[in-house]
Amino acid sequence: MKIRIKELRRKRNMTQRQLALRSGVAKSYINELEKGKYNNPSAEVLCKLAKALRCSINELIDCEGDEDGNKNL
Repeated sequence: MKIRIKELRRKRNMTQRQLALRSGVAKSYINELEKGKYNNPSAEVLCKLAKALRCSINELIDCEGDEDGNKNL
């Protein structure tokens, strides 16, 4: 699972600080998620980030396909 925070944030011309203020998620945690230090945030964090980025959770999460090309959710 890959979280597309940085890509979506940049498309919306937002800084990490702006995203943190809008979502209520700590800027340091957003930074660590973007760097891949953490890759399994809670459903609550995903909901907050998706709402702040005005996207669905599915858009926020890029699930890797298996060898048959099926998405693993």
